[in-house]
Amino acid sequence: MYPLFESIRVEGGRAHLLQYHQNRLNRSYLKLFKTTCPWTLESILPELPPVRLFKLRFKYNKDSFSFETLKYTPSKIESLKLVEINSYSYDFKFTDRSGIDQAFNLRGDCDDVLMTKNGLLTDTSYCNILLFDGTDWITPAQPLFKGVQRNFLIDQQIIKTKQIYKEQLSKFKFFQLINALNSFDKNIKFSVDCIK
Repeated sequence: MYPLFESIRVEGGRAHLLQYHQNRLNRSYLKLFKTTCPWTLESILPELPPVRLFKLRFKYNKDSFSFETLKYTPSKIESLKLVEINSYSYDFKFTDRSGIDQAFNLRGDCDDVLMTKNGLLTDTSYCNILLFDGTDWITPAQPLFKGVQRNFLIDQQIIKTKQIYKEQLSKFKFFQLINALNSFDKNIKFSVDCIK
């Protein structure tokens, strides 16, 4: 019923990065439905929980939408399995994530997968990855999906983009995972030795 969605961080009664979600909604709607999006997220938001951290899931199709508010607890992802996805694409935030789910099922004893496409690093199953080289935090230039947190950090010049081949992982020291629900924290550092 709803082929597309947005997951919005709600904390202390405030929706985070709302304009970035709106921009993606507008682009997706125009590209897939060939018309201008009729909704402004800010004007249609439901009542937001005033305390704690929540995920606000906005699902939509061309003509209708729904909201779902879920309690959110971040997952601790410390180990990643490299999985090649070949030609698979996920340019829009579709509710059908079957290709990503297939890759995730290959994680073995790791917490998640780090997908590669033609040998280039892309993303994990739910997050963009940041890699620390000792000076800068770098994110793959060609991710499977350009997340709102990633776009925000690039705009703020907090992170840099670069094509990263899996063979170049040894040049980095640490990694961190980000998405709309998980903000950047320079103190969170997992060793790249945990990427297999």
